[in-house]
Amino acid sequence: MLPVPPDDQEKYSYARRGNRILLIFSSLSFIALVYSQILMTRLSPWMWSYVPFLGFTVVYFLISQVVTATAPEFDIAGHRRLAAAWAPESYPAVDVLLPVCGEPVEVLRNTWENVAALREHYKGRVTAYVLDDSSSPKLQRMAGEFGFVYAGRANRGWYKKAGNLLYGYRISHAPYILLLDADFAPRPDFLDEILPHMEADPTLGIVQTPQFFRVLDQQSWLERGAGAVQELFYRNIQTSLSNYDGAICVGTCAVYRRAALEANGGMTLIEHSEDVHTGFDLYTKGWRLSYLPLALSTGVCPDNVAAYVNQQYRWCSGNMSMLGSRKFWGTKLPWRVRLSYLSGFFYYVHTALATFIVPLVPMALMIFWPQEMRVANLVWVIPGLIYAGLLFPLWHRAPYRLEAYACRMVYGWAHVFTIYDVLRNKRMGWQPTGSSSKKQGRNRRFWIGMIGWTCVTAAAWVGTALWRMRNGDPIDYALFLASGLFYAATAARVLRQPQKAEA
Repeated sequence: MLPVPPDDQEKYSYARRGNRILLIFSSLSFIALVYSQILMTRLSPWMWSYVPFLGFTVVYFLISQVVTATAPEFDIAGHRRLAAAWAPESYPAVDVLLPVCGEPVEVLRNTWENVAALREHYKGRVTAYVLDDSSSPKLQRMAGEFGFVYAGRANRGWYKKAGNLLYGYRISHAPYILLLDADFAPRPDFLDEILPHMEADPTLGIVQTPQFFRVLDQQSWLERGAGAVQELFYRNIQTSLSNYDGAICVGTCAVYRRAALEANGGMTLIEHSEDVHTGFDLYTKGWRLSYLPLALSTGVCPDNVAAYVNQQYRWCSGNMSMLGSRKFWGTKLPWRVRLSYLSGFFYYVHTALATFIVPLVPMALMIFWPQEMRVANLVWVIPGLIYAGLLFPLWHRAPYRLEAYACRMVYGWAHVFTIYDVLRNKRMGWQPTGSSSKKQGRNRRFWIGMIGWTCVTAAAWVGTALWRMRNGDPIDYALFLASGLFYAATAARVLRQPQKAEA
């Protein structure tokens, strides 16, 4: 399905974080869960091998809470006053950079139609640049139909997307640059919401807005799940980070000040994750990055597993490359800003480790210490299950169903392989999310891991629970069976290849 810009209700759907609910219930359930894990270490000296992961989890949780707990809500009323009062005698010109690298023509046409509507709505001059790394005569003709500037660089492929954006920066001239990926449909009032902030605060180098994804039953399960899992980051985490100048630049759906980019020589040249590095480099040069939780454009999530793994691999790779760089550790940063990047690092490592550890713990308990598996001993786990299975999904505005958990299972493996490649210094090259799966190598290992580990452990989990229920008190193992069946259902969801129009 082609994206339609957010409507007036969706526009403000991320403006309220609802963080108090997450903070209270996640803290209570986490304390209970940690206590249950501490009790578990009394069973055997072997269970102390689990302590490093438990300690890592505690540190990750505390960092996340420090980053998000005390941040105030976004000032919607203040934003509306600022936007309504903005009426300059001369509206600043804006260049729109539209990088292209083999995306479907119908997706590009949809984006360009909405960019044309934005150009018509804005009172200043808007010039759109099609930065085509596919060198397509068809796209050149289509750009002409829209009145866009078509530009194909001579050194096509040099530094991948970063090189293409740098080329667009060099051939454009307006004081502001709006960057939109090929599959995002902006609202006509996009610039009217963002530029008042940049004009009011000359220290703002970038104003980032959410990557908003609509979740519809007509989409494939992967699109629905991928859209749902992004809400936490763009509705809660980014808003919190922005209060401490720690928001992350994600490239698309952002307006850049040309003067800030000039201080950096343009977009940072790097083979991958140029968005994260550009935002950080501008910060080190004295420019601020602000995040506005206003859904001003709608994107398209990957519709196949290979593309989704590629996307998650790229995002994880960006964080790993930043945390592994000398500039990150050599730059003097406020502690909250540094924590904002560290929280991302802990998140990626934790999800990778959990891919292996989550199924091992219940199986080990059932196999080696069945005498301890009584309902009374498992009561401390129940708050965590209620939070993860009920309260956390209800916090979301988008439907958060089985497909969301399936996407979390998929990106856990993507993070495993990213970290593995980074440690070997054999990181995959950048590929656009929408490129065909035939062009995306190394996905065979995902299926090997998914089937060889996740599916096998899911079957073993359920089988062990049934075995213990047959030979012991079924009530004591009902929780193990229920959680194992959910884990197996999630794995089965991943194995079912998404179709374009699932009900």
